Formats: sequence, structure tokens, C-alpha cells
Amino acid sequence: ANINSFYSAVTQSSWYDILAQYNVGRGSAVPGISQPATKTSLDDNNDIQPLLVSLVKSKKITPTANTYFPIHFAPGISITQGGSGSCDVFCAYHGTIDISSLNVGQKYLYYGVIPDQGGNCAGGCGSDPSTMNNMFSVASHELAEAATDAAVGVATTYAAPLAWYDQNNGEIGDICNAQQGKTVGGDGKTYVIQTQWSNKANKCVAK
Repeated sequence: ANINSFYSAVTQSSWYDILAQYNVGRGSAVPGISQPATKTSLDDNNDIQPLLVSLVKSKKITPTANTYFPIHFAPGISITQGGSGSCDVFCAYHGTIDISSLNVGQKYLYYGVIPDQGGNCAGGCGSDPSTMNNMFSVASHELAEAATDAAVGVATTYAAPLAWYDQNNGEIGDICNAQQGKTVGGDGKTYVIQTQWSNKANKCVAK
């Protein structure tokens, strides 16, 4: 419930309005679905991407050009991506799957992987004393990047389909990594978020 509220609220906030300078308007969110984990160690290529493809095939999710699917994992589940491990090398990430072969009218599926921020992640992916707030911060990092550089997962050069990307510093969340701030969501509640890079302000900002 807290995760659903977070996405609904922050996509209607002054923090999300930062993205207007990159031609990204305010968004919306729908309640997520739950999937049981079959094991405690999951790999992006071997487990997570096939799961998402199966959800598309079963019509449990419907990819569009403007839809992002963040996956939040329960405590005790470790993730690997390209040989790197969650909480050892990364706090979270967003990716892209080419689903053109599924013939669902959409070339790419955009997703995010957000491990639980307790356990090995505790303290390493945010300085807030609340594990939930650090999870919100990490989730906001990936949300902002997915909105401004959605197809990063299939890009092979510094050219399209790569979008907002700095060759030295990465995406707009990477430049401001772990720099936390707060925003008032569309529900009137205050959420911890990560600041994001603003070309207009030439610095990391929360609004």
C-alpha cells in the first residue's frame, strides 16, 4: 500500500515537475500486482526479464510507450545483473526489454528493479534512518531516469535510443546519487526522494 501511494503521489509533485524541462509531464500510477518469489537469488536475464515477458503474454501487464514497471522485492532476495550484485554494486536499476516479437503493439517494456533496502543494503543506499524512506529515495532515482532515458537497457552507443545521458556522469539520478530531499506528493503527504539533475538550474534539485 505504501509503495502504491508513493508512485501515485510523487508523479503529481513539484519534484516530478523538474522533468518538464526534459519534455516529461506529470504521470499517474495504478495499484501494483504481487508475484510470489520462487527462490531467494534472482538474475536479471535469467529470471526477471522472463517473468516480465510471461506477464505480458498472460495479459497481466500491458506495456505502452509511457508505462514503467518498477519491481519491488521482499527482504532476503538478492539480485544480480551482468554479474554485479544488489547492495554490493548497485542499490537499484532500470532496464529495457525488446518485446517486438510478442506483437503487442509496443517495441519496448520499461522496468525497474528495487531490492529491499534493509539487510545488506541498510545504510549503503541512503542516509535516512527509515528503511522505507531510503527505499522511496532509491525508487525515485530509478523513476526519474526511466522517464528521461527509458531505453537505456538496449542502447549500445551514445546515440538513440539512449536519451538523457552524460558520458562522464551517467543519467540524471546518477549525478545526484544518494543526495536525498523531500517533496509533498499529490496526496498532501511528504515523501523522501532523491534529488535529480536539472539542466536549467545546473545542479541537483528536489523541486
